[in-house]
Amino acid sequence: MSNQATTFIEQHPGFFHKRTRLPLDEVAKRESDPETGVPTVIQDLFDYWQERCVGAPPAIESFEPQRVFTPGDMRWVSWINVDNSDPMNFVLCNHPGRAFGDWSGKALGEYHNVFHARSCAFEYLTCKTIRRPLYHEIKQTIGRVSRTYARLLLPVTGRNRQVTRLYYATRYIEKPVTIS
Repeated sequence: MSNQATTFIEQHPGFFHKRTRLPLDEVAKRESDPETGVPTVIQDLFDYWQERCVGAPPAIESFEPQRVFTPGDMRWVSWINVDNSDPMNFVLCNHPGRAFGDWSGKALGEYHNVFHARSCAFEYLTCKTIRRPLYHEIKQTIGRVSRTYARLLLPVTGRNRQVTRLYYATRYIEKPVTIS
């Protein structure tokens, strides 16, 4: 697989992070139920984003998934304000959280695990800079919680056509489990 990165911090044995960047054509292959063909929220959000792209990432005014997705689907969709130049000051918005609590309105620099925060900051800054979607499979252990999930990041532009938001959808591959 391309662009695979594995992080393990020896002095912090409660942290393991393996992030595998996948090609975007994998979204169509992996993000639908193999038996029914029903797309996941990741596939639906990607399709919605692509429909609004006209040679560049869509503008905030034309990208409003909360108007078309059900509340049940929106619990898997969040966004990040990436208007700040320092990625540790990017603010998680509509991030209800499941395994680690609600982080809505908080900056990455406030996150309780600095290694996870930095990893996310690098990924978010990359998506902002290249102005293209990023699709990852992420396997991680933070403290006593272990999980594996897929995440799709999508850039969206503000009035000045600069990327000011990243929307993302997640899907658990392996639901969070507490390690004893």
